[in-house]
Amino acid sequence: MVKEQLKKKAMEIGDVPPHYELEIEDYDERQKKKAKAYFIWRDPEHTGKKITVELGMDGSLLRYSTTASPMPDKSLSDAELKLTALQFAAGHHPDTFMYFHFQAKEERKHHVRFIYIKKVLELPLPNSGFLIDISRSGRVVNFLYYGGEGRADIPEEFVEKEKVISHYVNTLSFKLVYDVIDNEKAPRLVYEPIMPGYSYPADVSAIVPDQNLSDERTEQGAPLPLLEKSGQEPDIYQMMGFTNDMKKVGERDFGDVYGTTWRKGEAPERKDLSIGSYFESRNQNTMKMKTDKKTGNITAFISFVKQQGDIKYSKEECETIALRFLYALFPRAREFFRVNPSRTDEKGRIRNHFSVWYKDVPLRFGAARIIVNRETGHVDAYMAPDIDPEVLEKIKHRPDVPAEEARAAFLSAFDLKLEWQPDFSPHSEYDYKLVYTPVYPSYIDAHKRRKKRL
Repeated sequence: MVKEQLKKKAMEIGDVPPHYELEIEDYDERQKKKAKAYFIWRDPEHTGKKITVELGMDGSLLRYSTTASPMPDKSLSDAELKLTALQFAAGHHPDTFMYFHFQAKEERKHHVRFIYIKKVLELPLPNSGFLIDISRSGRVVNFLYYGGEGRADIPEEFVEKEKVISHYVNTLSFKLVYDVIDNEKAPRLVYEPIMPGYSYPADVSAIVPDQNLSDERTEQGAPLPLLEKSGQEPDIYQMMGFTNDMKKVGERDFGDVYGTTWRKGEAPERKDLSIGSYFESRNQNTMKMKTDKKTGNITAFISFVKQQGDIKYSKEECETIALRFLYALFPRAREFFRVNPSRTDEKGRIRNHFSVWYKDVPLRFGAARIIVNRETGHVDAYMAPDIDPEVLEKIKHRPDVPAEEARAAFLSAFDLKLEWQPDFSPHSEYDYKLVYTPVYPSYIDAHKRRKKRL
């Protein structure tokens, strides 16, 4: 289809009201088989209301969503909702009934989600089928189509399950870490299993990957160096390049934190309706930050203020700037952080990574990340740890559960399951391969004798 035809079809699918304004019109033609046309219309009177339509270049519907409020005057049964969802999908993809199987129904806050997938050997193929969200009144509010063209490599002979179990169990080890479990606010001390980070091929003829057991998720790091005290306390906003002429142009409530956007100068005019132009006009010469509501501390920051000039600061000087910034935010940083080797990113900036440790035990997820610009010496981006490191002081850092008991609890729950995975092998003729995937507790609590299963 030509672009005007695609746009017309998208408007018909989205049933776009006449007063809506076209905000994004983008055509991604870089990949012939996966070329897409992408459109967003927004209500100028209610900016929160928008309609999104994504089409293949042949006009097939890939994505549709609307934020328009559902009609509250009626409520359909689950059977009626499911039929309505199928009729919508089949109207745009007639092969729906032939290729896809019902997988799940999920209750959402304002709608019901139906998920359909393609199966081979009664096992679902990832990234296949479609999902559709429908309001209780029967209005489709979201549709995402994955398709079902992938080819699966069915093994002629399967590897024995017991052999695969032995492969994993014989390489098993544990380490103590602090981790936030099940979205709890406070971390715990837990035993975390370390095993090969891959799934075992189910086909006897397939090559088993090398057993790389290095745990790359936690860098060891080095003790934080001390900084010489200067007479003046560092101003973190000055270190971020924040100036008094910047104006607040946006504010958003994220629950526990506030998000604010600040701009230097006037907003640039959009060059066109493409996605790239949309984000460029929104981000150019802005600073965006998130601030904790209770403490007032900055939890995230990124600068899009353009800088042009020569490199004025060495890598070592940028590392010192990052260190001063960290100490300004966390005066007791040396008790809770370790410094890892810095890296230079694609823009020539210095990326500094400070992992969180306490009493020689690491925090599983969450580190302080600080990017320093070598042209200005300013901090271009900052990401805080997931938790305040000082809460680790409240946790007993010695385990009550012996390592042998933790291993026994883990093995009692260990199992394998067959599943399809995308095959990215460079010379493979197939899109999916069948593998044995370990099913096991993600942790063993180091203080309580209980286990958590995935």
